[in-house]
Amino acid sequence: MQSPFGEGLGWETGGGRCWKQDPGSGAGKNSFGTEEESRAGERWVPGIAAMGEGKDWWGAETRAAFGGAKSRDVSSLPFSSSRALCPKAEVFITSLRKPDTAVGSFLERERPWGRVPSIHALPPAPVKSVLARRREAMAAVFLPGNLQDEATCSVCLEFFKDPVSIECGHNFCRACIVKSWKDLEMDFPCPQCREVFQQKSLRPNRQLANMSEIISQFALRGAKGAEEDGLCVKHREALKLYCKDDRRSICVVCDRSREHRPHAVVPVDEASEEYKEKIQGRLDFLKKERQELLEFKVNDDKKTQELLKTIETERQKLLVEFEGLRQFLHDQEHILLGQLDKMEKSIAKRQNENITDLSKEITLLNKLIAELEEKIQQPVLEFLKDVMSIISRSDEVKCQKPVPVCTDMKMHVCNFSLKTVVLEKVLKRFKENLRDELGRGEKEDLTLDPDSANHLLILSADLKSVRMGCRKQELPDNPKRFDTNSRVLATTGFKSGRHYWEVEVGASDGWAFGVAKESVRRKGLTQFSPEEGIWAVQQNGGRYWAVTSPQRTPLCLGQKLSKVRVYLDYEGEEVSFYNAENMQHIFTFNVAFREKVFPLFSVCSTVTYIKLCS
Repeated sequence: MQSPFGEGLGWETGGGRCWKQDPGSGAGKNSFGTEEESRAGERWVPGIAAMGEGKDWWGAETRAAFGGAKSRDVSSLPFSSSRALCPKAEVFITSLRKPDTAVGSFLERERPWGRVPSIHALPPAPVKSVLARRREAMAAVFLPGNLQDEATCSVCLEFFKDPVSIECGHNFCRACIVKSWKDLEMDFPCPQCREVFQQKSLRPNRQLANMSEIISQFALRGAKGAEEDGLCVKHREALKLYCKDDRRSICVVCDRSREHRPHAVVPVDEASEEYKEKIQGRLDFLKKERQELLEFKVNDDKKTQELLKTIETERQKLLVEFEGLRQFLHDQEHILLGQLDKMEKSIAKRQNENITDLSKEITLLNKLIAELEEKIQQPVLEFLKDVMSIISRSDEVKCQKPVPVCTDMKMHVCNFSLKTVVLEKVLKRFKENLRDELGRGEKEDLTLDPDSANHLLILSADLKSVRMGCRKQELPDNPKRFDTNSRVLATTGFKSGRHYWEVEVGASDGWAFGVAKESVRRKGLTQFSPEEGIWAVQQNGGRYWAVTSPQRTPLCLGQKLSKVRVYLDYEGEEVSFYNAENMQHIFTFNVAFREKVFPLFSVCSTVTYIKLCS
């Protein structure tokens, strides 16, 4: 009689080995017995059915209760019938301590006796070959179909997760039974037997949870082993077909099953060739992509190195330029300070010469004055004795004043002061220009806004240039559109930062451009003026003008404009115009901006144009 745990792996009652409970032992002593002993009234407890070498790997206790029956043949008891034949026993796997070992036992629900005996491992079985163990493992994968049924929730058809028992004795995943009874307030039916209960009663079944975990691990390992040998996990048939829908190999039995009947199924060789072709195509594509990336990497590295070399060259040029500038300024400083030193020495020399001359004259005068004072104090006869001689000598004294130092050197100092003024202006302009050139933001790539363009203006397809047409165009009315003045704004506005753009202009009169505040009037005739929120330059009457208020400011440029650079420094409150050909400064508006501003362009002649430079 075969054990429910597999051929040669369990026990048999017919003269085979069983576990018996010795009621007289008190300590639950276990011993081997025979079928005759069971008929004599002993309580027989089926022991451990295991696969492997029979070593005590599991260390599990096996318990059983037979509802008071004196003897019962349980060796051929199928697992699916365990409840019918043994109402108070259930079959579980209680331990799995090795990948190729499964342990089965009867676990009591109600114990008619107090002490439960300890069950020990069967005596070691003969060592099996690797092939035999593999066959047994494979057999164990398929043999416990009923085992898997016992460990499977009848609602979700998956292994139990947090199993609970309800009053009828059936087991379900806690989540499954809770979901099944979710909308019920009374009369809770069993999803399996349909028995109805008045209240929810969920009892955790920890033994079933352990058994489910063990079986799931065992089934997973067995399935992997079966697939490695090319056999179907379900039917133990060779995997000769491939299901494209499920993307896995199946056997011929699976192919005829309801699950795969509507699916696209091909032989594994054909599927292999098909997917090999696809993979090969993908492989070729990826290799090509890799090659392109490698070439790109090489080229990018090369260009990067060239760019780094350019940066280093620019750094050296910058160092040379600033060193030259420092040397130039140092030389000019030395020259100017030398001129000051020379003037200072000249002044000191002239001052010393004047002091010497004046000292001589003063000494002479002091001597003559002393003689005259002494003479005038003499008695009359003595006084008159040589009075004419001393008068004659005093008349001959002619004091000659030297040329004042300030008169002689003042012109030199004034001339040098003019140099200082010029130097201040030049350095100020230099610093401003250098700051402007080096501190500007990125060049803006502007386009014209067709929604703001006057009906007379014709924009190019790329929205980069504008000219004036001969007749009005039929354009939709738009709040942004200038309905009277022939103007158009750029699509991009600015409310912070530094920006610049370049404008190409025609040689003829009739153009103007600059910036305008966002709220500039679009309807009706408006003037070009800062009061209207427009800051611009224009060509009109053969001359260039800055549109200032109350009158325009004429611009003397010395040459015709063809390309103009416009600088906007929002926080710096400046709008500046430069000749883009030589960076000659044209004009600068100082504006305290309070809102967003847009580049503005106007063409009022059919013989000229404005073009935005990219």
